[in-house]
Amino acid sequence: METSMYTRSLPVILLSLVAVGASRAPVARRVADDRAGFVTLLGRDTIALESFTLSASRLEGDIVLRVPGTVFFHYVINLESDGTVSRSVLDLKPLGVPNMATRRTTLDFVGDSVRVDLDSAGVPRRLTVAAKKGAVPLLTTGFGASLGIYTSFGMYELLLSHLPIHASDTAKVVTVGALSGAVSTKPFLRPSATQVEVDFFRIAWMHVKLDENGHVVSADAIETTEKTRTMRTDFIDVPAAANQYAGRDRAGHGLGLASPDTLVRTKLGPANIILEFGRPSKRNREILGNVVPYDKVWRTGANAASALSSDRELTIGGKTIPAGSHTLWTLPKRDGVDLIVNRQVGQWGTDYDPSRDLVRIPMTVSTAAAPQEQFAITITGSGSSGELHIQWDTFVWSVPVTVK
Repeated sequence: METSMYTRSLPVILLSLVAVGASRAPVARRVADDRAGFVTLLGRDTIALESFTLSASRLEGDIVLRVPGTVFFHYVINLESDGTVSRSVLDLKPLGVPNMATRRTTLDFVGDSVRVDLDSAGVPRRLTVAAKKGAVPLLTTGFGASLGIYTSFGMYELLLSHLPIHASDTAKVVTVGALSGAVSTKPFLRPSATQVEVDFFRIAWMHVKLDENGHVVSADAIETTEKTRTMRTDFIDVPAAANQYAGRDRAGHGLGLASPDTLVRTKLGPANIILEFGRPSKRNREILGNVVPYDKVWRTGANAASALSSDRELTIGGKTIPAGSHTLWTLPKRDGVDLIVNRQVGQWGTDYDPSRDLVRIPMTVSTAAAPQEQFAITITGSGSSGELHIQWDTFVWSVPVTVK
């Protein structure tokens, strides 16, 4: 068996401008100074820190993101006397990620448009996007498969301080991607005075808890693909922390990719088989019933849809699987699990289409003697017969595989 790792590691930074539809007048922005920090965890691991200071005329903050390596952000947002944004400057500095360029994004808010100046490694570019008066910058950042792993909560403080939604209310926020200029809408729901639901790429909701003054207290993204939790803290010296994390990267002790993409080549009898899947880690989390919910089709890994390719026809659990490529999904239940082989390939792991199912196959469930930190899919055996195993934490799901 040969195992190789490959990563889709193109950096992606989304800097969006948000403005609420003019169905009602904006409420007044808080004028009291606001100063705090945020710690974001993925399981046991701290993946991001942020600190910010918000006054009547300025929002300034620092962020360090640790996935796949240390990246430092500094932002400054200037505010008019009425609380609207006049200018935003974001600086990105890679400290522990090779082959990533420094960059600066400057946004100048003029009337119903925003001038966007992008400077990547000294190469400038300018564009103008339409955005209603009152737009607010919002940073959602991530790299490779972890596209939305962190959103600036300092910027959420600014946004929520004048977002005109009240208890039991809903607002759709206009978003303009500063890199692409693409316009879309971002729904916000407010089921109560202290709870805001934030849309996550039309996939799920991040649950944001507020205190009685409207400050962000915590954020729970466990229902999203990122599975993070954020807590408000006292102000943090983020630049000092960023330097420490970059030192860990240089020493080979950084966090690396959240869920590395894995390609496994194996041979079963005359068949050449390739398994491709994202490999999340346990990170001291409860997996079954939490990270992997019951009674809901699971992507069975991370990132792009997990795939099985074979140059020979296979029999899996007594069901015929034609030669070629298919995606693998599972339906975990409290009393068992079904393997789903789907005809669609090349899609993201959240784009499951049940109409393309080829077969559903019951798997055997067993318990490992010790927890396995990283998720894995393997095929083992001798001759033309073997087993497909899906294993993570203490669960082991298996099903017989033979080559026709």
